[in-house]
Amino acid sequence: MTMLYPIVLETEEDGAVSAYVPGLPVYAAADTHAKAERAIRAVLKAFLREHPASKPDARVRVARFSDAGPGSVEIVGVAALLGAERTAAKARASAVALVVQEQVERVLH
Repeated sequence: MTMLYPIVLETEEDGAVSAYVPGLPVYAAADTHAKAERAIRAVLKAFLREHPASKPDARVRVARFSDAGPGSVEIVGVAALLGAERTAAKARASAVALVVQEQVERVLH
């Protein structure tokens, strides 16, 4: 069975890149995004070997801010990261993102 785990990468003020899996005690840091991705992959793999039934207790959403008028913030699904224009490539990517989002939500709940 394939499981999906959301991973967050953040660049710190000092330039270091931190990575973590929301809802799991899985963390890594490195000096580049590529190294942080490799590190979090290794840490997650090791964690899941020791705790194979672990599922993240987190829900992934995106905040969309509009500064039109008084401004507003909406909470939307991760598919919103793909943008609003509907080229054929974006439509295919959006369909894949929706499937991924549904799988992530199933894992998280």
